[in-house]
Parts: sequence; C-alpha cells; structure tokens
Amino acid sequence: MNGLDGFPRIHIVGVGGAGMSGLAKLLVQAGHIVSGSDLKPSRSITALRALGVETWVGHQPERAADWDLVVASSAVPGRDPELVAAAEAGAEVWERPALLAAITAATPALGVTGTHGKTTTTAMMVAALRALGRDPSFMVGGVLADLNTNAHRGEEGLFVLEADEAFGTFVDLRLAGLIVTSIEADHLDHYGEVERLEETFRDVARRVEGPLVVSLDDPGSAALARDVADAVTYGSDPEADWVVGDVRHAVGEVGFDLAHGTDRLRVSVARQGEHNALNAAAVLALVGELGLDVSAASRGLASFAGVRRRFEVKARVGGVTVIDDYAHHPTEVAATIAAAALGGAGRIVAVFQPHRYSRTRELAAAFGPALASADRVVITDVYAAGEAPIPGVTGRVVADAATAAGAEVDYVAHRADVARSVVAEARPGDVLLLMGAGDITMVADEVAALLGSDG
Repeated sequence: MNGLDGFPRIHIVGVGGAGMSGLAKLLVQAGHIVSGSDLKPSRSITALRALGVETWVGHQPERAADWDLVVASSAVPGRDPELVAAAEAGAEVWERPALLAAITAATPALGVTGTHGKTTTTAMMVAALRALGRDPSFMVGGVLADLNTNAHRGEEGLFVLEADEAFGTFVDLRLAGLIVTSIEADHLDHYGEVERLEETFRDVARRVEGPLVVSLDDPGSAALARDVADAVTYGSDPEADWVVGDVRHAVGEVGFDLAHGTDRLRVSVARQGEHNALNAAAVLALVGELGLDVSAASRGLASFAGVRRRFEVKARVGGVTVIDDYAHHPTEVAATIAAAALGGAGRIVAVFQPHRYSRTRELAAAFGPALASADRVVITDVYAAGEAPIPGVTGRVVADAATAAGAEVDYVAHRADVARSVVAEARPGDVLLLMGAGDITMVADEVAALLGSDG
C-alpha cells in the first residue's frame, strides 16, 4: 500500500497529532520499523506504543543514524534538532504531504476534503464501505468511536483518506475519487488570500482520476462545481445530481430522502443535524458513482457511531448534557449549535475556545452571530496551536463580537477556570456545548466531575 519499500526505518516528528499518529499506524501495520517523538505526552502516543511504535517526549537527535526517512508535521520548524541531525546523517527528510503523496501514488485514495465536515464524512465513507462487506484502509482526522482508531490498514487497493487542505497537504495526493463538502475562507496563514485557496481546491479537483462529488449547498463548492468539468453534485438544490429532500430531525438522528434520477432512497443516519444529512448524501453519491450498492451502503449510516469530538456526548450529570465538539470555524459553530437545539427545550450553553491567533483575527466578527444563537455563551482565550501571539488578538475580540450580535456572554480568559464558572450557573435541562480544536476538550471531564460532586 505504501510505496515506501526503500525506507524500512521511519521516524515521525510530531507523532502525537491526529494526522501524524494515523500515518504511524499505517506504516507500522505495513511492516516498517516506526518511531516517533513529540513535545508533550498524549493518549495518541500511548496508543502508538501498544502497536509497537517506539515513542518519546522531547528530542533524541543522537538516534538519527537509526532512521532511513524522517517525516515532520507541518507545524514542526526546520530547525528542530531531530530534523537537523537526520539531514546531517544522510536520512531523507520529508514533510507530511510528501509522505501522503508517496502512499497515494501506490494506492490512489477515495478522499474527502472541504472547510467543514470532512472528518465526519470520511468516517461515514468507512462505515458505508464496511456495510458492503469491504475492509477499507483508512486515515481519518479523528478517532472512530466504534473502531477506536483513526487509521487502519485493510484490504489492498481500497484506501479512504481525509484530504486536508491545511498547509496544502492535499495538493499532491493521487485520488481515485473525491468529495468536496465546502470551501470557505480558512487557513489564510498558509494561503494568504481566499482566491489562492479556491484555486488550490480547483487544481486538486481537476486531477481526480475518478468521480468528483461536490456540494451545491455551499457557495464555495458550488462555484467549484461550475468550474470543473464532469463534477457530480449533491444537496438540497433540485438541480443537484443527487437531491436531498424531506429532511426529518429527531434526537440523535436525521433522516432524509435521496433522489438520483428516478431512483429514491429513504436514508437514516445515527447523528443529528441537517449538516449530517448532507454529509451522508455525499458519501452515498460517491458510492453510487463508483457503481456500488447505495441501498446496502446506507445501512452502515443507520448505525454510524460517529467520531470522537464530533458532537460527542461526554456525560449526562445532574440533568445537564455535556457535549464535546471540534467546531472551530463560524459555520461549524453555527451548525453545532443548531444541531444541539434539536434535542429539546433546555438552554444551549456554548463554551468556545478560539483556535489560532491568525484564524481569530480573520474570523472574529463572523463568530459573533454564529455564537449568538445559543442561550448563553462563554468565551475563553485563544489556543495558540504553536502560533506566536498577534498584538490585540485574544478571546476578548470574539466575546465582543458575540455581545454585539446580541448574545449573553461571559469571558473567562483561562481555560482552567471554565469548568467552575459554567457549573456555578448550570441548570437541569441545560445542554453544555464545548467547542474548539484545542484543550477545551479537557473541560468535559472537569464539568462532569464537578456536577457529580455537587449532586
């Protein structure tokens, strides 16, 4: 599968990240001797050790002679001691996109890309193929709840991949099929301007060797569909090739009708929210365009267990439901709050941790109305994700935008203070939404413990 036979010993710098840990799993399952390092311990590193990946926290440049290939996360600077030592020792040194390009050169992937929804949609594609009796290899940017992993080496020739646009990671992938869920301004720290981001999506889409399945419900991806020949479209727009209609909402699930020509299929997905109806439709459209059984594949979505940190219910304590979600873009935040509102009449308390100073600077104003649909909003300071601070850019700018949009807002700058602040005002029936791509996820267990002790 991997096309890396000339590199028996591979070391990964930044191995604790979602993408890098998935690559480590695929490589060790393919028979490579794999090691990895990161700056801090994590559950991902512990899980890799159980698979036979030697890992450590910190730098061990003296080990460089042991490595044939070193692969660095895009967040790792070129001056990293292990990268410098590897180059001096004569090892190949790549960034993550080069490794993904080598893997997909050997096994072209079915990819999912887009500003929003790509992790869940990729996981749904895995579930749909497994419902057809297949055992796809996959790499997803989150842990699949039922399989308890973000990567797996399955049958040869069938590889499902989350094709991430961040840092241009998807640019050199070889793709046998691609879903594009959405295209909005994001990762402008890398692309500089949205026009370059959009052009990069078009370049990737034009090189796909099989079906290109594109949402018509998102303006950015709809524009791509108009620009790229042979794009197959899906969405609620009646002009789509695969039309989503009669969306039916319930707690914990969404149903819809999917029409393709004269064919009609009633679909049920074990995740709530209209965005998940569209994610499922994208998967089934690609399945259909590949000539596979759409009806049988849909049965995998009816029992879809989801992805951790994607509307993951972490606890129900004292009448309060605690949900952890990775949403870190205004569109994602709005969709997550809307999905939570389908669950009943209780208050929606949205706790949001902005992610990266650059993203906060670019999108602060848009976060205001996205958050204002919650009954109460708590904002904490920016999770840096390795970025240097930008003067004047803090969580306060998001809090001010939400206040201006009419939200009831508390600004709790330190993440460590959030749990007690929220629990102090919690009421039975509340839905507590923890949103962000940083360490806000830790608040779920802290809140549950405090609620339990109070009860």
